[in-house]
Amino acid sequence: MPNYFVVMADVIASRSREPQQLMGEFENLVGTANSFFSEGILSPLTITLGDEFQGVVSTLLDAVKVVVWLEEARLRGNFGSQLRYVVHYGEITTPLNPQLAYGMLGPGLAEAREELADKSRKRSRFRIELPDRRLASQLSKLLEVMFALTRDWKCEDASLLFDMLQSQNNEAVAVSHGKNRSQVWKRRRNLYVDEYASLKDVVLELSEEGVIPFLNR
Repeated sequence: MPNYFVVMADVIASRSREPQQLMGEFENLVGTANSFFSEGILSPLTITLGDEFQGVVSTLLDAVKVVVWLEEARLRGNFGSQLRYVVHYGEITTPLNPQLAYGMLGPGLAEAREELADKSRKRSRFRIELPDRRLASQLSKLLEVMFALTRDWKCEDASLLFDMLQSQNNEAVAVSHGKNRSQVWKRRRNLYVDEYASLKDVVLELSEEGVIPFLNR
C-alpha cells in the first residue's frame, strides 16, 4: 500500500475561546489554506473534531509549506490561537478521498492521530515523523526555533513585518509605512526578522531535498 504525507493539527487551549468565534476563524483558516495549496493537496484539510483538522498532501515540502503558512496567518492576526502540528509519513490502506479527509484508514492516519493526542509538557508544537529520523528531528527543531523568534511580533505590526521580510530596503519600507529608516532598522534587528527569514529558507530547502528519497521507498 502507498505511503502519504498526513498533516494534522489541533487548537491549543480551545476551551478558553468563545466557540462560535473560534469555529468561524478556524473554518476560514482551513478553507483558505485548501484554496491556496490546492495543487499540492491530495485530500483537503478537513475539520474533524471541531478544534482539529487532518489532510493529505503530495510531498514533504507541501506539508511544511502548509504548516508555515498557517503559522504566518496567525502572526498576521487571521487566527487567534496557537496550533499544535503533526506531519507524518505513513501508509493509507484505503483510497484517498479527494473531497474530504474522511473515510480513510491506515497506519499512517492512526499513528498521526496518536502523535497529535500526545499533550505532554515537553512536546513541541511541531512534530514531524519521517523514515529519516535525523531529518525529521532537524525540521521539528528548526520550526520550533523559527517561530520562537516571532514571540514578540504583534498582529498590528504584521503588515510592516511581512514587508520587511519581502524587502531589505529599509528606506522603501519606511516610506510605505510612514516611518523613518532608523525605526525600520531597529524593528528588523530587535524582532529578528532577517534571522526568521534565513531559518525559513533553510526549512523549505531541507523539506524540498527530503521529498524524493521518501517517495522512492
